[in-house]
Amino acid sequence: MLALGTLLASGCGSGTPAGGDPGGRRLKELGSDHVFAARPDGTATFRMKRAPAFYKKPGFTGGGWHGPSVVVTFTSSAPPADVYAFYAQQAEAAGWRPTSTGALGLTDSWVKTYPEGAAATLGLALLDLSQAAVKRTYILSGGVAPVLH
Repeated sequence: MLALGTLLASGCGSGTPAGGDPGGRRLKELGSDHVFAARPDGTATFRMKRAPAFYKKPGFTGGGWHGPSVVVTFTSSAPPADVYAFYAQQAEAAGWRPTSTGALGLTDSWVKTYPEGAAATLGLALLDLSQAAVKRTYILSGGVAPVLH
């Protein structure tokens, strides 16, 4: 018990290790990716949120660096198949490669490698499955791996 108390008191590495996204470069690359600027037909609202890399101190759950991300939330009156086809085309034009299809049978996730080998992911999700919805809400989210030292 005394050894455990000494280990916990020492902080188990109390400082934040180097890494993350020095200078915000990866967030800038991801945030300026053309796929996030594109808006499908019928778009009524369009909000973009950029989140910088952050460090989560290890504890009883996993910790470490989490890379930067960009999340776009929008509503569209276009049919879901049209919205997914639009982003599939935009993603391909921006250098993203498709990786899977979702429940609608349409491509909904992609990967890309940024400079220095930084792996990135992109996903599109339909939040409102109601057939009666005039406008449906979607989330387009992307993230890039943090710098690890």
